[in-house]
Amino acid sequence: MCECLKSCIQGMAKVILILINTISLLASLALIAFGVFVILRGEEYIPDAGVDVNAIAYALIVLGVVLLFVSCFGFFGACTGKHGLLNFYLILLGVVVALLVAALIYGFVMKSDVEDTVENYITDAFDTVKNATSANATVDQFVAVNTIQVAVKCCGITGPDYWDWDGQVPSSCCANFTTTDATALCDSADAYTSACMSGTEDLIQNALLAVVVLLVVIIIFLVACMIFACCSKKEYEQVA
Repeated sequence: MCECLKSCIQGMAKVILILINTISLLASLALIAFGVFVILRGEEYIPDAGVDVNAIAYALIVLGVVLLFVSCFGFFGACTGKHGLLNFYLILLGVVVALLVAALIYGFVMKSDVEDTVENYITDAFDTVKNATSANATVDQFVAVNTIQVAVKCCGITGPDYWDWDGQVPSSCCANFTTTDATALCDSADAYTSACMSGTEDLIQNALLAVVVLLVVIIIFLVACMIFACCSKKEYEQVA
C-alpha cells in the first residue's frame, strides 16, 4: 500500500513538473516580449523618474532567456525521464535560486541608493523648470516634469505653491492636461493638491515591494520545481 501511494505521488510529481515547465516556457516568452516592448515603447507609458527603464527591460529579457533555457531542460527531462537532463535541470535551478537570493539581498542593501537617486532626479528636474520660469523653460524640461505630475497626479515637489508663478502652474498639474502643448499652464486653484516628491517615492516603494514579492514567489516556485524533479527522478529509477 505504501509503495503504491509512493508511486502515485511520484507519478503526480512528474505530471506537475511537466505542467509547471510548460507554464514557465510561456512565462519566459512573455518576459522576453515585455522586455522588448519596454525598450521599444516604454517611454510612452512609463514615467521618467531617474531610473534606467531600459536596464530593467534588458534584465527582464535576460531573465526570460534563462527561464526559457531552464524550462526546456525541465520539460524534456520530465517527459523523457533522462537523468542527465533532470540532473542538469536541478543544477540550473540551484544556480538560479542562489542568484535570486543574492539579488534580493543586493536590493535590500541598495534600496536607499535608489530612493536617493529618484529624489535627486525629481529635485533637479523640477528646480530646473521652476528657476527657468514659465516664459523660457524648454519643452524638454517641461516634458520631464509633466510626465511625473501626470503619472502621480501631483503638482510641484511640495504642492501647487511650489511653483510660485503668480497663480499659474504647469498644465500637467490639472486634470484637463493634454499633450498638445507641453509648456501650457493652468490655474493653481484647479491643480492637484498632493506633492510629487512624496507621491513618487510611494510609487517607487510600491514598485520595489512588488519586485521583492515577485522574487520571493519565484524562489519558492523554483524550490518546488526542484522537489518535483527529485520525485520524478525516483519514479524513473523504480521503473528502470
